This record gives sequence, C-alpha cells and structure tokens, in this order.
Amino acid sequence: MRSVVRWAVDNGPATNTLVVAILILGCWCAASMQREFWPYSNLDVIQVSVEYRGASPEEVEEGICQRIEETVRSVQGVRRITSVAREGSAVVSIELEADVSEPDVQEILGEVRSRVDGIPSFPALAEQPVVQRQQPRTTAISIGVIGPESSSGSRQDFRPGSSKVLTTSATADRNVENALALRDLAEQIRDEVLLMDEVSQAEVVGVPRYQIDVEIPEETLRQYNLTLSQVAEIVRSQNVEVPGGTMKTASQDILLRGSNRQSTGEDIGNIPLVTDQSGVVLTIDDLGTVRDEFTDDSAISRINGRPGLAIQIETTQTEDIIHVGRAVQKFVKEYSPPDGYELIYFRDRTDDVLARLMLLVKNGWQGLLLVFLLLTLFLELRLAIWVSMGIPLSIAGACALMYYTGQTLNMTSMFAFLIALGIMVDDAIVIGENIYVHRSTGKSFRDAAIDGTLEVMPSVVTSVLTTILAFLPMMFMTGRLARFTEVLPFAVIAILMFSLTEALTVLPSHLAHADGPGMKALSWLFGPFRVVGSAIAVVNGWVAKGLEWFIETLYLPTLRFSLRFPMLIVCCAIAFLMTAIGVVRSGTVPYIVLPQIDSNFCTVIIAFPDGTPEHITDKATKRLEDAVQSINQQTIDEGLTAIPGGVVSAIHRSVGYGASTDGDVSSGSHVGSLTVQLVDVGDRGITSQEMVQRWRKAAGSFVGADLVSFGSGPRGLAGLPIEFSLLARSEDIPQLEAAVQACVDQLEKYPGVHDVTAGGRPGKWEYRLTIKDEAKAMGVSLAELSSTVRASYYGEEAMRLQRGRHEVELRVRYPREQRQSLADFDEIRVRDPAGNQRPLTELAEVDIQRSYSAIHRLDQMRSITIAADVDEEVGNAFQITADLQNTLMPKLAENYPSLRVLWEGQQEQTNDSMNSMFYGFIAVMIGMYLLFTIEFKSYLQPLLVLSIIPFGACGAIFGHVIQGLPFTLFSIYGLVALSGIVVNDSIVLIDFINRRIADGLSLHEAIIDAGRRRCRPVLLTSLTTIGGMLPILLETSRQAQVLIPMATSLSFGLIFGTALVLILAPVGFFIIAKFSGAPLEQTAETLIETS
Repeated sequence: MRSVVRWAVDNGPATNTLVVAILILGCWCAASMQREFWPYSNLDVIQVSVEYRGASPEEVEEGICQRIEETVRSVQGVRRITSVAREGSAVVSIELEADVSEPDVQEILGEVRSRVDGIPSFPALAEQPVVQRQQPRTTAISIGVIGPESSSGSRQDFRPGSSKVLTTSATADRNVENALALRDLAEQIRDEVLLMDEVSQAEVVGVPRYQIDVEIPEETLRQYNLTLSQVAEIVRSQNVEVPGGTMKTASQDILLRGSNRQSTGEDIGNIPLVTDQSGVVLTIDDLGTVRDEFTDDSAISRINGRPGLAIQIETTQTEDIIHVGRAVQKFVKEYSPPDGYELIYFRDRTDDVLARLMLLVKNGWQGLLLVFLLLTLFLELRLAIWVSMGIPLSIAGACALMYYTGQTLNMTSMFAFLIALGIMVDDAIVIGENIYVHRSTGKSFRDAAIDGTLEVMPSVVTSVLTTILAFLPMMFMTGRLARFTEVLPFAVIAILMFSLTEALTVLPSHLAHADGPGMKALSWLFGPFRVVGSAIAVVNGWVAKGLEWFIETLYLPTLRFSLRFPMLIVCCAIAFLMTAIGVVRSGTVPYIVLPQIDSNFCTVIIAFPDGTPEHITDKATKRLEDAVQSINQQTIDEGLTAIPGGVVSAIHRSVGYGASTDGDVSSGSHVGSLTVQLVDVGDRGITSQEMVQRWRKAAGSFVGADLVSFGSGPRGLAGLPIEFSLLARSEDIPQLEAAVQACVDQLEKYPGVHDVTAGGRPGKWEYRLTIKDEAKAMGVSLAELSSTVRASYYGEEAMRLQRGRHEVELRVRYPREQRQSLADFDEIRVRDPAGNQRPLTELAEVDIQRSYSAIHRLDQMRSITIAADVDEEVGNAFQITADLQNTLMPKLAENYPSLRVLWEGQQEQTNDSMNSMFYGFIAVMIGMYLLFTIEFKSYLQPLLVLSIIPFGACGAIFGHVIQGLPFTLFSIYGLVALSGIVVNDSIVLIDFINRRIADGLSLHEAIIDAGRRRCRPVLLTSLTTIGGMLPILLETSRQAQVLIPMATSLSFGLIFGTALVLILAPVGFFIIAKFSGAPLEQTAETLIETS
C-alpha cells in the first residue's frame, strides 16, 4: 500500500485521468440506473395453480391441495408450504429457504414441476396444473377506459353476466353492445400499450371470460329422450375440423380438410340435434337457446361514475417505473378514443416515486453544502476544497459498482448516500490535516504528502474497516424487510471503499502538487474569487479562536475534573445509561415497525357472505363512493386544496372482484372495492391516512358485511401491525373456530384497533348428495348423480373454441331461469342403466350444509389468519401483541392444546430481522475487538473503545424523545450503523494518548494533551456526519417519515456519543491504567504490557 501512495503522488496525470474516468462512468451509470420506490424483492416462491371449476372448497382441498402438499413436502430447500382452496381453484405456494442460490431455485422449480405432473390421482375434471416461479411486480400506473352511458341516459353498469340474452333470433340490446364494445376497446388499447418499448406487462382487470351456453330445458330433454351429456356429444361430433392429409398431384400438393367448425352462437344454433316423427331435423335453436356472451361471473366497473374498465400496467425487475409511467402518460394524452369514450390514467405511482427520489436528491445537495461549509469553517479553504472533492468521486464510484451489480436507485440506496455524506470525508480530514502538519515542519509538498499519509494510514484504515463492519449485519439479515434494506449497507460500504482509496491516493496526489503549474493556473483562473476566500479565511480564524476558547475554557477543565474524580464520572454515565433503559421500558418511546407513509391513493374492500346478490354489494359500494365524494367537498370547503375539483382526482368502483388482507376474497357478486386517486401530496393539506379516517367515519357500518377494510396505498413492507394464524388438524376444526372467535373478541376490545378480520368465513350453502340404497340396487352410482347435477348447473363442457385471442368455452346446461329455483332442483332427471329417467330426489338424499368461502392450509394443517390494523395515535401494535401473548394465548394453549400459533406480519418481520441482526451484531463486535487488538496491542483498550457504543445508543433513544418519534425498525438499523461510527472518535483519541505516552509524557499529561490536540478533529468528523444527515432530519415532508428515525439514531447518537467520548474515553483509559497497577508516569510500552 505504501508503494501505491508513492505511485499516486509521483504520477499526478495518471491519477487525475483515473479520477475523470470514474466521474464520467459514475454519472453515466447513475443516469442509466433503474429507478423505483423500494428495491424489488425476489421472494423465491414457487406457485402451483390448478383450476377445478364447479368444485367446492372442500373438494378442491381434498382433491388438489392435499395431494400437491404431500408430493412436494420432501423437496430439498422447501421452507414452508401454504395453500388456498377456493370454489373452482387451488393455489399452492412453496416458499424456499432464504439461503437457496439461483441455480438451486431453478433445480427445485424443475423438480416441483416434475413431481406435480406425475400426480396420477387428480380429479378427472381438474385442469392441467400450472407451476411457475412467482415474479415480483409493481403496479406503475393504470389506464381508465371510460365508456358511454346507456342511450336512455340512465345509469348503466358494466354487467356482462346479467345482460340481456344474445340468441340466434334476437339482436343484442344497447346495454350489451356497450359492454362488448368497451371490452373490445380496452383490449385494443392494451395491445397498443404492449407494443411500446417501455411496457411489457399490461392487463385488463376484472373482465369475465367469453362463453357460449347451449341451454335446453329439462322438459324438452325428456320429450326427446335426451340428456345434456348426449347433447354435448352431438355438438362435439358435429362441430369439428378434421385434417384429411395431403393429395400429391403432378403439379402441386393439396391439403385435404373436413371442416364444419363454428365459433359463434348463431352458427352453433344451426347444429342439428334430432329428427322428429315427421322426419323434420330439429336444431339447437329449435329445442333451446344459445347464449353467446360472458360467463355468469357478474362484474360492475365504473370510473368517475361512468362505465369503465381499468388496464393495469406493471413493471418487472428490469424496468424503470418512471420511464414506464411517462410513456403511458404520453400515450393517454395523444390517444384519440371513439366518440363517447374517454381515456384517463390513475393510480399513477410515477410522480410519487420521482417526488420521493428528488426529495432525497434535494436533501443530498443540502447535506453536501453543509458538509462543505463545516469543512471551510474548520479547515484551510484549499484543504476543504480538496477534501470535499472526494465526495463526488466516491459517490460516482459507488454508482458504477451498483449499476454493474444490478442495484437500483430507490429510497434505500439514496438514503445510503445521505448517511455516507459526512462519513466519507472523515478519513480525508485526518490525512489532509496530518499532511499540513508535516508541511508546517518545512518538508516539501511531496514529502509532506507521502509522510503525512503513511503516518496515519493504519488508524485511518482501521476506522474505515470498523465502519464497514458495523454495516455488515444489515447485509445478512433475513426476513422480508431484509430484501428491501440490503442495498443500504452495500451502497455505504461501496462509498467508504472508494472514499478510502481516494483519501490514500488522490488526495495526497493533489496536495503534493499544490505548488505545481496546474495549481497555479487554477489559482489564476479563480483569482476573482480571492475576495470570497479572504472572507472565508477571516471566518475560519474566528471559528478557530472560538474553538480554542471552548477547548481551553470549557473542555479541558471538565476533563481535568473528570480525571480527578473518575468513579463519579463512571457513576453518572451508568445513571445516564439506566435512564435511557427506563425510557424504553416505560413505553415513553413506543415501537412500531414502520411509520405510515403518505400515499396518493386510498382503497377500501368490502365483502358480504358468499352468495350475496350483486345489487346489495353494488348499493354498498355506491354508498362508499358517495361518502368519499362528500369528504372531497369538505376538503374544498375547508380550503385544504387550491384545485377546483378537490383532493380526489379519480374513483374506480368495482363489484365482482377484489382481494382481502387474508386472501379469502377473490371474486364474486359479494365482493366490491374502490380505489380513490388523490392529487399530489404538495397540492393538498390532508394526508391519505386522514382521508381514510374521515372515509371510515362517513361511511359508517355495513350490516351483514363480513369484511370492510380501508387502506392507504399499498400494504406496508412488513405486513399488517397485528397478524397471526391459528393452525389445527382437520379433526380439530371446531376448536379452531372457537379459538378464532376468542381472538377476534379480544382484539375488538383494544383501543385503536380497527378493521379486525378473520379467515374461515362461511361460504355458499351446499346441497350434498348421498346415494340411496335403492339407487345402488338399480346400478346408479354417485358419480353418475354428481355428473348429472354438474351438467345441469355448471354445464357439460362440449368443447373449447379459439375465437381471435380468446379461448371460448362451449357448455350445455339448463336455462338460467331453471338454475335459479329450488323447485327446479327436484325436477332433475337421472338416467338409470335400464334407460329410465328418474327424479334426482328419488335416488339421493340431499343434506344442506355450509362450508368456508376459502380453506387455508399451512404446512399440511388447516389455518385461519386473524389480522387487524391499529391507529398508532391511540394504541400500539406491539404492546397489544405482547398482551395477547401473555394473557390470551396461554388460555388458548390450555383449552385447545392441539392448536398452533404462528405470528406473521410485523411481528414475524421484526423477529426475523432482530434475530439475524443480533447474531450479526455479536459477530461484528468480535471482529471489531480483534481489529482493535491489532491496532492497540492490548486486551483492555479495545473493550474501552467498544464500551462507548451503549452510550451512543442512549443518545439515539433520547433523540427520539426530543423529536417525538416512535422507535422503528429503521431506528434499530441506525443503532447498528452507529456502533461503527461512534467508536472511530475513541480510536483517534486513544491512539493519540498512546503516541503521546510513547513520546515520554506522563499519563496525565498525555491524556490532557490528547484531549487538546484531538478535540478539534473529533468534533469535525462528528459534525460533518451529522451535517450530511441534518436536512433529512429536519425534513417536514410526509414522504420522508420512514427514513427520519434512522437519521435520528445516527445524528443524536453521534451528538451524545461524541460528548461522552471526549470525557469517558480518557477517563476509562485512566482507570485501566490505575487499576492495572501501572504508575501514572509510565511509558506506553509498559502500559500496553500491563493492560
């Protein structure tokens, strides 16, 4: 390393060329780097999806979920298996271990796919399983395609499932034409959006599939002695397209085809079914009706009060959300829709992400300016300039490294730059000052640069390595949150490595040529600014005198007093430490995982019991829409925005699809949701959280609703404040339900708790068939009964047709009116082996039961998730969780010993992060101790340095009290990082004491002289670090609230830690020397040996 320093000093042009190259490369990489809000998280989850249409959740659980779970549970690398069985579908999620490498993930994916494909006992009517790795995506923006109202002027909802019948003999009414045209336009726009280079993921949300239904009444079937299965078979045989091979003639080859494939309802209605007694061929139209429309799944979608569909655009890991959003915005502005239609964009996260990144950029420039001003106040102007030059070089180098390692620009990485702003100049300050000290002895610029750098190089390298060690635990944390924060230590360490390299090579090179022709030319070029330099020099002198007065008048007398009464100082320090512990234990500083971040949209999801008619859900969502409109008018009246339309810019209301916190709600007439787009944060005086509170109050309660969940923006990174699951075996379901109800009742008693939800909600009523003994004697099987009922209601699938881009199912079943009456159920006929048609109720017993809307399983056990949100101004989630764990959970364990409890959400994320960080922190402390023993050649002095860390943590705690902030997970991250920063001052101070003793001073004189000589650089390094974070610490924008606690930990920890270091480190050194039996006049060698 010494030869590298000398080479850099003697090869100024090469060094400068390298600097310019790094700056250019760094700027290019920063401009090209992908931008996003939070870093993408590769969750390493393999998902198996199977459709089993018409099956109940219990049938799906038994026929699909349990078989997949049993098959894949022994795959190496699987951490957890969760599955959800809903009506007609199953989803099994296989979570892999955190340490599984990318090649192993692909190998596991292949093994899972092979095992699932090899399951021989899936139900015959189940679709082919789809096995894929879950890909992380982020919603960037949505396009709203708004259609015309009905011609009558009345309100028209998009209800394809409930629209008027489309038959071969009747034309579609205007309502259905609008619905079809709206979907066609939305899909056309989606296709055009996908042609853009910036967009790869776009989908029309919540639109039912096309379907053709051949509907024949039961009485008609009996009249012509037909069954639905026979009709389906006739359709299959008549509606075919058969390749006939190739005719090879002398001149050419001719393909032969037998084609009678029809794909429209009108053509299918002409397919012949039977011949009557008079010899007339009767077609499907003659015997029944053909519906060529959408599936029965009803959906209502309205945007800003008019029929509309939403096209959701997502970004993948390799796409820049701002580029995608800007491209979509431009497309919407330039697109010309047909008359009566309108295009808007909403749920736009582009401006949100850009505003938050620019907020950090602004704070970064402010921090950089503060650091430079502090350097000019404490150092000579020329030295301050050269020290500051290391900042852009270090950031540029880190950006280049981040770009080529696949990192992105996001809130976390940008905050890492803010943290490192003040830290990265610490090594340059020490080296630059020492070079000037050597220059003052009469050495040449070259010799002073080399000797000054080499003299302090060991301690500088130790300090930087210490800081790097402190950030390492955050790189190896586990849990979901760790995926979002791992870029922070990576960025800080990269900056520190480039900063150390710059301080040991580039800075000495520049200072070694301070009298060179290049520097003289620069001095002449900036000659007109010498007046400013002179003024700064005057201010610098005032600061130097003020600092000298502080040291001689305040600091040194305090230090002498402390050395006179060292045990008193130690007792005061311990009292300070115990006070901080008391503040934490008393709950004065509450703990939350993450503070709520203001968002530009609010959401609500409402769900009634399965089977609730569409009009009831529609009425409830309309009531929610009216409530938010009234709140919007209130914001205008209260002057909370200058925008004429109020704070609400768009409302998307839907019925028929949604998603709940526990995953129970997916689609159906009982589900509704609203998404409210707000104007930009800077254009309104109300937060999204306050909007949600007003909305919840204005909407009131909904009688009969199973779920009403309000939210502000996307769910937090760590999940809900309170979230846990109860697990039980299938035979213990009654105990599980009782325990869940007890948990819900207890949660609703806590103040501040709202939106309490629990899985295991009742599903639709079920008619369960049990075959009678008489039917068995006739040779009728339960399978024949079930298939007849399925064909009557769900339909017998005749075939699937490809119509354009859509795959259309063709089903044969009863008319819709015969599927909506209990009386018609008794009219179902089943054909026995003798060919006789008998009523269903004659052959089977019907038992009416009710199951779950969805069945959740975790590690091959039934599970029900209980979740709740908490208003942190009224209650604290972790105090509530602790109370549950100490009071309710022991009772449940006593009453229901077979149950298991699995804590999830913020509790799980905190436990995962804290446990991994704790072990990492212990390893770092050991690493620091070993590093300090090398530096100090002592056993006790490293312990003295490490003992300062708890007092820095005390400063962080009191900082949260002063700021009125809760303690968050990012606050703890700040404490971990603080451990490496606060000890650097101790290293400098103790190292200088050892040096002064080695020069022959007594212990007391060495401590006083070290305090006098090192107080200035200790204060300067701490102030520059605090100055770099001061803008974010004082930031009032609600966008930065998640990062302020970490800045508070670092800043206040350094403020208190630096003050204590200047006193406690010398006092601790003194006590070690005294109790080790060393005389106070001994030399450093004797002191090191005895300690």
